Amino acid sequence: MANEKDFITVSQLGNYIKKIFDTEEMLHNISIFGEISAYKLYRGDTAYFSLKDEDATIDCVMFGANKLQFEPKVGESVIVKGTPNYYVKGGRLNFNVRSMLAYGKGALYLKFLQLKEKLQKEGLFDDAHKKVVPDNAINIGVATSLQGAVLQDIRNVSYRRNQAVNLFVYGCRVQGVGADDTIIKAIKVLDEMNLDVIIVARGGGSSEDLDCFNSEKLARVVYDCKTPIVSAVGHETDFTIIDFVADKRAPTPSAGAELVVANVSVYREQVLKLINRMSIAVNRLNTDGKLRLNLSMDKIYTKLLYNNERSAQNLELRSQQLDRFESALIVNKTNNLNLLTQALEKSNPLTIMRRGFAQLMDEEAQVVKSVGQLKVGQDLKINLVDGCATAKINKLSRRD
Repeated sequence: MANEKDFITVSQLGNYIKKIFDTEEMLHNISIFGEISAYKLYRGDTAYFSLKDEDATIDCVMFGANKLQFEPKVGESVIVKGTPNYYVKGGRLNFNVRSMLAYGKGALYLKFLQLKEKLQKEGLFDDAHKKVVPDNAINIGVATSLQGAVLQDIRNVSYRRNQAVNLFVYGCRVQGVGADDTIIKAIKVLDEMNLDVIIVARGGGSSEDLDCFNSEKLARVVYDCKTPIVSAVGHETDFTIIDFVADKRAPTPSAGAELVVANVSVYREQVLKLINRMSIAVNRLNTDGKLRLNLSMDKIYTKLLYNNERSAQNLELRSQQLDRFESALIVNKTNNLNLLTQALEKSNPLTIMRRGFAQLMDEEAQVVKSVGQLKVGQDLKINLVDGCATAKINKLSRRD
């Protein structure tokens, strides 16, 4: 018969193995790279899955998996962070996962999440600090690349909605190392121009392409800017740090222009509806006046049949008074309508252009207000009421 000193129990072995895992600091809070297999979500928040590579597999469990910012799928590569745990009763080794990162997003995504959490704790995303973004801006700053379709899209949308807007464009790089410094410079210059709003814009791209908009120093400049800022970076599904700090986010650059430029055609329709309502009101007043006049005339005619000549004379005087009252009422209402129509016409931004005036803009889309802004040989864009033209300066002279 074997001596008890020659063996140990299964429980003793299991507890010994567990003690090794629990006391080994090198195994605590480690990151593991592998491929997901057999992923199951239990009760909506606890995930059970295996992590494998070519030579090994380990079972994993993650509590609070429903809070992940992506949906793990079988076959995807991930980086999990946690601690191995040995369950004595079942004789099973599990890896308890505390966090999971999709490997395809890598270090850039991790940096994005860390900076987002840091700035959010500091209050840079709070609505209480956001400025009101105007929906009928006239003087608009645009910080974007001078190449590509983004700037042209913003111009097309803005001028289609309101030809009276002024776009002040400051070119900057929107991709690559150091691009955030050029964006910061553009914002600072535009912020000193007392504009209505500034649009920071870029088209869609990969996470690497948009990474310059995840700059901490750029985020702080946007936060400190005294001019309202609209972030119009990437596509609708793209999010960068500047989207959370800006006063308002637009899903695309074109949407950013629509957000701040009023559609004057809508106002024009409202004015026309108002004029039509006033015309109907005046006609109704005229009709009511004529009805009251007819009633009065009927009464007067009845009295003429039964009264003497003196009564007839008095009746004629009253009839003339009524005629004058009717004429004065119609003239007064007509004059009021004409005054209202003239006031509404003067408020139309196209009225000035219809009188032969035009808007001059230089090659940088700046509005020309003085001869001092011009030089001989310079190309100009002339905005007219029904289109635009291009001209070259042959001679300059100043007015005494």
